[in-house]
Amino acid sequence: MASPNGRGPVTVGSEDLPPGTVLLVRDSDLTGSTPLLVPTPSSDPNDPLNWSPLRKTVNFTIVFAVSVAVFTTLSVQTVYWQQMNLDLHISFEHLNNAQSANLAGLAVGCIFFIPLARKFGRRPTYILSTAIMAAVAWWCARMQSLTELYLTNLFHGLAGATNEALVQMTIADLFFVHQRGTLNALYLTAVMIGSFLTPMAAGVQAQNEGWRWSYYTLAIFLTVLFVVCCFAYEETKYVVPDASGASDHDAAAAAAAAAGPQKSDAQEERHDGEDAKSQRLEPHTSPASDHQRRPPPLKTYRQRLRLITKTPEPFWKLLYFPVYVAFLPHVFFTSLQYAAGVAWLVISSATIAMVLPFPPYNFGPAAIGYMGVAPFIGNLVGSFYGGVLSDWAITRLARRNKGYFEPEMRLYHLLPPALFMAGGLIMQGATFQREMHWIYPAVGGAFFAYGLGAIGDTSFTLVIDTYRPITGEAFVTVAFFRNAVSVGVPFGITRWMRNMGLQNMFLVAGFVSLFISLLFVPLILWGKRIRTALAPQYAWILREQAKLTAP
Repeated sequence: MASPNGRGPVTVGSEDLPPGTVLLVRDSDLTGSTPLLVPTPSSDPNDPLNWSPLRKTVNFTIVFAVSVAVFTTLSVQTVYWQQMNLDLHISFEHLNNAQSANLAGLAVGCIFFIPLARKFGRRPTYILSTAIMAAVAWWCARMQSLTELYLTNLFHGLAGATNEALVQMTIADLFFVHQRGTLNALYLTAVMIGSFLTPMAAGVQAQNEGWRWSYYTLAIFLTVLFVVCCFAYEETKYVVPDASGASDHDAAAAAAAAAGPQKSDAQEERHDGEDAKSQRLEPHTSPASDHQRRPPPLKTYRQRLRLITKTPEPFWKLLYFPVYVAFLPHVFFTSLQYAAGVAWLVISSATIAMVLPFPPYNFGPAAIGYMGVAPFIGNLVGSFYGGVLSDWAITRLARRNKGYFEPEMRLYHLLPPALFMAGGLIMQGATFQREMHWIYPAVGGAFFAYGLGAIGDTSFTLVIDTYRPITGEAFVTVAFFRNAVSVGVPFGITRWMRNMGLQNMFLVAGFVSLFISLLFVPLILWGKRIRTALAPQYAWILREQAKLTAP
């Protein structure tokens, strides 16, 4: 099997390992419980990997709040459809089409915003995204026309497009391999709070005070969050300082150019993640290595909150760079899982909004919002099943593998979520078709959301573990693919429901969901062989990435 640099065979324990394979437990500690820190942090106190637990907690709490706000903004409008239908004289078909405009904005926005995060830093991207969402929320509270409905949905989609990729970049910046599943569980909890719990509260307010006041409340919250981001969110993009402690990246690029393509790979991988040496847990060395100079001083509050952390990548090249990673099998697997999950979520949410306001249910906005409690609970359980359990399991599986961790180890527990996800969809459609008590479709929604949370958490973490240096580019393709696939769903759901019936529509969705979910089986069987075979291509991608920063 070829090595990552194309120079020879790869075996576990050899000097060269396929992408994603790392030593997680030392041979001397195969019976212990403490995993090694992968990637290996530098001695720089400003390296986000070295931040104190409190700094990391504050930073990720803000990210958590932003994620709740983003998915509240993207999900809450279906709760108001009944009132907006009467107030604005807009049909349910137009409201579905507006949701497609929202998804189109999500698909396109990540293509432009994530390169900005790569070039100028995570901080300005979070601030800009939150500012746009706040402004559009104020606009939503006062809109009067169908045109405004489409435009506000499009702009909210554009602003919220950064979330999936940017949060994964932040997790990769701050946390180690054995922590990422848990952090993704927290992220997906934020997603589900925004998708289910806050719409429930919004529905209660809309029923008592009208849908416009619910939008005013959202706008106020987003405005406060914008101010918090400006004054409390620290940049997590790490730029390696040179020997003098100066800005870093130019020196790193110069050293990479002088050392040739292989050295360039190592410099760029540490800039964005672990390189092949850090995968073997050798200490990271920057152009002026840590033992040759004193660590730079801890940055001041003003330095931590500078607006721009610019590096010399050409922006236009960053725009097309995600194409290089789109069809790496592990990235494509995650894209497909997420796209399918969001498509089923759109179908489920739209069905609830179109069925429950009418006999025999006669639900108002508040009651429709309450239907989000069951999926939230299911997703919460699923996210921690796929996150905390996964982080616990990989250290034990690594010990059985002579201390080495393989990314596919995270996939071993996915059969129950795959079955629950498909079964929940089928249960929801069948009980709606038979006009059964609302508790039955609610339980079906909980089963579906359990599977969605577990599979989503696991597949997200799989990509970071396998290709951490290209996390941003990978999640641009994941976000684009999931939203591009989902754009057509709201357009067709009314006709699909009318022609096929609720039960048959959800039966088709359930069996397609099961087929897609079970694709984790071939990835378990052949995933490592695929990573080894594609290691030369991955090394080429890293060389191209390094060239972006060359003078």
